[in-house]
Amino acid sequence: MWSSRLLISVLVAARLGLSQQLAFTGNSAPQQDNDHAYGAGAAEDGGGISVNAETIVSALTASTQHTITLHLLQRAKCIPLLAHIGNATIFAPTDRAWTDWADKHRPESEVRNELSSGWLGQGGLQDWLKSEDEVLDMRISNTNHDEEWERNMMDNQNWALRQHLLYHMFNYTLHPTAFIPSETTPNTTIETTLLFPLAEEPQLPPTPEPGPPWLPRGGEGLLGGHGQRIRLAKIGSEHGGERGKIGLEWNGDNGVTFWDGKGWEDDTPRPKPNKTELADSNIGKGKDENKEKFKGIRWTRNGAVVGINGVLDMPRSIEDIIRTHPSLKYLSHLLTFNNLPGPLPDSLATSPHLTFFAPSHEAFSAAFDDIEKGYLAGPYGEEGTARVLAGAVVLGVGKDCVGWSDALVNKTIEASSGLNLTVQSSGQGDLTINGTDAEVVDIFASNGVIHIMPNLLLPENFSLLNSAEKMLLSLNATRFVSLLRSANLSDTYIGSSGTDNHRRGKEDEWTILAPTDDVLDMMDKWGGEWGAPIPEIWAAAEAGNVELLTDMEGTAKQPIKDAAPLAALLQYHILPGRLLPSDIKDGMLLGTELQTSLLGGGRQRLRVDVPERFEKDRNDWETIGEGEIRFGGATVLGKPVKIGKSIIYLISSLLSPPDDVLQTAVSDLQLSTFIAAIYAAELDKSVKRSPATTYFMPRNRAFNQLGLAMQYLLLPEGKDELRKVLKYHSVNGVIYSPEVEYGKKVYTTLEGGVIVLDRTKGKNGSITLSSPTKWEGFDSGESLPANGELRSTKIWHSDALTNTGVIHTIDTVIMPADVKITNAKLIRGSKQSTMGDLMMRAGLSWILEGREPTKKEVSAAELQGRIASIHSQDDNDGDNDEGDEDRNIEELAMPSYTVLVPSDKAFSRLNLTHYLNDKEALLNLLKLHIIPSTSTILSQEGGKKLQQPIKPPQDGKPISLDDDLIYETLLSTKSKFGKLAFRATGDNSFIVGIKGARGGGLKDNKGLEIGNSARIGQSGRSTVRWKKNYKKDLASHPFDFDMAKKRKDKKIEDEDKEQFDKLWKDGMTLGGGVLMIDNVLIPYQPSWFSRWGWLVITLSGIGLLLIITAISVGWWWMKRGKEEDENQYEPLEGEEEE
Repeated sequence: MWSSRLLISVLVAARLGLSQQLAFTGNSAPQQDNDHAYGAGAAEDGGGISVNAETIVSALTASTQHTITLHLLQRAKCIPLLAHIGNATIFAPTDRAWTDWADKHRPESEVRNELSSGWLGQGGLQDWLKSEDEVLDMRISNTNHDEEWERNMMDNQNWALRQHLLYHMFNYTLHPTAFIPSETTPNTTIETTLLFPLAEEPQLPPTPEPGPPWLPRGGEGLLGGHGQRIRLAKIGSEHGGERGKIGLEWNGDNGVTFWDGKGWEDDTPRPKPNKTELADSNIGKGKDENKEKFKGIRWTRNGAVVGINGVLDMPRSIEDIIRTHPSLKYLSHLLTFNNLPGPLPDSLATSPHLTFFAPSHEAFSAAFDDIEKGYLAGPYGEEGTARVLAGAVVLGVGKDCVGWSDALVNKTIEASSGLNLTVQSSGQGDLTINGTDAEVVDIFASNGVIHIMPNLLLPENFSLLNSAEKMLLSLNATRFVSLLRSANLSDTYIGSSGTDNHRRGKEDEWTILAPTDDVLDMMDKWGGEWGAPIPEIWAAAEAGNVELLTDMEGTAKQPIKDAAPLAALLQYHILPGRLLPSDIKDGMLLGTELQTSLLGGGRQRLRVDVPERFEKDRNDWETIGEGEIRFGGATVLGKPVKIGKSIIYLISSLLSPPDDVLQTAVSDLQLSTFIAAIYAAELDKSVKRSPATTYFMPRNRAFNQLGLAMQYLLLPEGKDELRKVLKYHSVNGVIYSPEVEYGKKVYTTLEGGVIVLDRTKGKNGSITLSSPTKWEGFDSGESLPANGELRSTKIWHSDALTNTGVIHTIDTVIMPADVKITNAKLIRGSKQSTMGDLMMRAGLSWILEGREPTKKEVSAAELQGRIASIHSQDDNDGDNDEGDEDRNIEELAMPSYTVLVPSDKAFSRLNLTHYLNDKEALLNLLKLHIIPSTSTILSQEGGKKLQQPIKPPQDGKPISLDDDLIYETLLSTKSKFGKLAFRATGDNSFIVGIKGARGGGLKDNKGLEIGNSARIGQSGRSTVRWKKNYKKDLASHPFDFDMAKKRKDKKIEDEDKEQFDKLWKDGMTLGGGVLMIDNVLIPYQPSWFSRWGWLVITLSGIGLLLIITAISVGWWWMKRGKEEDENQYEPLEGEEEE
């Protein structure tokens, strides 16, 4: 029941309403924009309503179903407001409606954020059915706050309640015809309430501001001075139903039905004191039926009361509507709301008088593909979303007005982006913008209105992804973009956010290789103890930190300022120019934007791998993302994307710039020997820092082929030669194999000499390296290589990129011509000393040292007249115009010798004391182990030379080895058993033995056979000894290609073969070398039987034959004589002959 205080207040307010029906001046005129509104004096002529002294408050008092409404009006101080207006319409929820609404909206805590329920506490409506004094006393007793603080809190809630109640009021009275459907006018009308929405309660001014009491304090609200709108569906209409509705949505759904009137104290609709009566003239036919429909409506002296069966919820903000509307779900997903970028308004919840032509989900799908939508939905898509939506947001139509459909009849308005929108409308519910009909019209919001569009409102030639940066963001490469921004590279390579004309006309072409976020996230996940592969701290690396570089000679280079590590890493992913799939070929080395001092300012390269099947159809972009193209080992994911003048390839991993030379070589097990040699020669530091250098690194097999030469080079005494050999494989400048031109070209090495690169033509054209034909101090003629190598070196694997250049793996070691490897050095490399000591004792040191012997040394070696002219009689310093093809090799190179060196263990089984005491025996022993070039020695057969071997010497071998091959030794001129024969054993090894030796050899004290044969072991080649230059101008240039033009008589193939054959004339290389054997070959001395046995046997046979013959003859003679005697016998007288 009502309290006496509340009842007295209501009666006083009702009395004031009766006695003070005020006429409003121009400054306080009520807002009336509805054709159905009419005032108190409208009933005089034809108005049809007889108005008694009853007021809105008394009409509510007469209803048993509106006690809560009265309570709330009193608590919100709205009863004086209604009395002051004098001409109003109020939609009064029933008590049941308030109770149901309160149960649904009662908060769980005291935190109230929404205006519609901000006045409702945890106690629900019960708190509002008490007087203010009772509520104030209760709040003070339950909290520690004082009375002033609690009263202010109550005032705040009263303001929120007042806002809610004002949404139920019009400042004009609806005519009965506003509730009756018509065939000529819309049956759903839009009315204007007394709610002027505000984002929050304004501060109380010191003195009340002038103006109508329903206007908000401190301004005109969020709708540009216009009251909030609401839809009303007439009774009996399609959307209104049998009783009519208020508060419908744009499509006629929902809404609150009118009350049936059961609850008035007098349900009979006839004029009585304090009642109203409808005039017959305005009801027309069916008066009784219409009167029944109006039972829930009462017209009073100062307005109308319309009972409703629900509570009207105030329209939410544009932001809240976007968040919840089904058609705007994708738009809600794109907007962050908290901090909208320009030119959008600061907030879609509190910015005033907004008109939003909101695009539906289908609008985005029709305008953008998946890549563009991915960009909008990405973490950096706010800018793109703002540019897309800026043409759909109007900050104010005219002078801070809201763009409701009826306010946009044939108008041109300007969107926040500056885009002009041409709007056509025939009235409420119909809207066409730039030729596109709106799907949904007039969704009322607390700070404006929303119209849902099926298309995006965009300017002509609009491009969402107007830079590579935005395209990368749309491709899920946001982390890559973030890194570019951190390194201050985004403006240079991918452009920055801006207008659609950003960078147009001055854009550069780039090929961007970008790892996606998934790739980088996975690399981070598996970073392990080493951490993430992209240390963000690199972004803060000091770009000015430059190391002074030196080459391998220790000469300082001019420093070049390098980029910071992070920038360098990212620049390795960017290539100048737009590289289309049709432009890509297998094996290409593409220059990147990474330019470093280690490359002399050159571009770091990136290898491209393309399978053969992709070469057939380069324009099939669908197959590119199937692993058909790899950049630096990273596979391309998906089709490439063009953006402006650039193109983007998504790759499967982050590209790492090449490591230093040693680190790159270490990863290849075939180069481990070269790396070990670099450290042995103490060149590791200079190799790392030498800028812009190409390394031709022999593989391990090539070093193994050097045999004893490599073993010597690794000795401490061979370090200088090792340095020269290694530096000779390093070339100043970066030489990439695809850029090597056809033909021959000379390059200077870090050793100081030159090297020749020769690229052959043809589909399978190869690149070979060789020593030049001219080397200062070494004359090899016009076509022979200065180092005397039998064949050119081939590049086995090319273009292993390093941070200072490139590595090419080659199949043989190229010896510089000025590195002298003698037989003595090879023997020292074998670590076998006995053979060398014996040769020194025997006076054969000149063979070990690789020099010409003196006449005394020749005599001591007992080689007088047995060796062809060793000591040159002519220094060949005169001019000679003939080419070396008409000269013998003897005129160019000195004689060579191959020494068979038994191991120290083999010599230990021999009685060396005997040989040391017998010089002749020692010389013969050693001569048997020395094979000279056959042009040097004259055989006993009048200078007849042995047949030249068919095959050249194998790599690293000083002589050709083949089955049944025979070589003469220095002992051949003295003994017919001085030749050596070689036989293959079937396991790629050979046995050497004395040709013609018979019987078993000598045996040592252990019974092991020695002297006749030995197994060939390691070997090594000595360097060729060229004679002095025979032309004065040979040193003018290290390699003269013009000389080759003189050779016109023969075909090039024949000339090359002829010159190649000279390099292994008679089966031996021009420098000779050393063959290790496991046994000592002892000069063969046949036994007396071997020398005279055949004669003894022959003579004995002849003697025996003579004896037999003599005996036979004697026997025959004796027998014949006897027979003759018998024939000469005569008989005596008296005997008869028979």
